[in-house]
Amino acid sequence: MNDLERAREDIRLAEEAQSQRKLQLEEKMLRYFQNKEIEKERKEENKLLFEEIEQFFEDSEEDDLVLQLPNGEYAVLTKKAYIKDMFDKDALAQELLIAKDELKTPFDYSILTAQGKLTPDMISKHTVTETIVKVRLSKRKTKPKKKKESL
Repeated sequence: MNDLERAREDIRLAEEAQSQRKLQLEEKMLRYFQNKEIEKERKEENKLLFEEIEQFFEDSEEDDLVLQLPNGEYAVLTKKAYIKDMFDKDALAQELLIAKDELKTPFDYSILTAQGKLTPDMISKHTVTETIVKVRLSKRKTKPKKKKESL
């Protein structure tokens, strides 16, 4: 085999290796997007499952539920209440006879207060306190302790 034949063989091998790398890259790209699609489907399925779990749990009288998983960890389902103050900017803007856009920054509120147009009572009047009960599902490595009953 002369130098020219060796060079041609080297080029052929290099091209073959490049072609193999390209095929591997294409295969990995394809698998990546297949996995993304599976992830999307699983996420949607989990969302529906959680909604069903939430509905069953809300209908039950229990405040929490602990389930040991096959891997030794624990699934913990709990209800938690949050208190949230909701401020109705629309109603306040109507009462002040101004556009809602004029109530964006703390500076806007301070100007209206300095002008005597806005009072703390008006803020209180348009603030509603809501209690929101959320269901939380989490996984823990150790078994959670029982909560003491509050009176």
